[in-house]
Amino acid sequence: MTQQVMHAQMGGTTTGGEELIPAGAVTFGLEYRDLEGRDGGLCIHVYGNDLANDDKELLRLDCFRVNPHYHYRNSTINQNVRLELDYTAEGDPLSWALDKIKNRLPIMLLRCQAEDIARKVDQGEIERALPKIVAWAETKTHNQG
Repeated sequence: MTQQVMHAQMGGTTTGGEELIPAGAVTFGLEYRDLEGRDGGLCIHVYGNDLANDDKELLRLDCFRVNPHYHYRNSTINQNVRLELDYTAEGDPLSWALDKIKNRLPIMLLRCQAEDIARKVDQGEIERALPKIVAWAETKTHNQG
């Protein structure tokens, strides 16, 4: 389902709009970003549905070809911490991101200082959303390659 953007403006361009996948306390936003040919790839946003402001992004996992990284965000406290992904140690950025969503999402949300949302995460909802994320990623990767 494509809907309104729930995050701050980012650099580069996106392909095909943002696909939103609701999963209980969070919604996953999926898009393919192109940073003017320098880099790009799959981008997975994690939105906190109960955040009061328009910018609901708490995590962004940029599964880029050249410089994969992720962000701990929370606009309610003006936080945006960017961490580089060590491709040598972690391997494929998409596989890494999916593993973290499946196994570490609540603790990552705690790092974003989103305790209420972390407590409300329903693992069953996350498990049901993951195949949709994988299917979307496979389609986008195929269409870009």
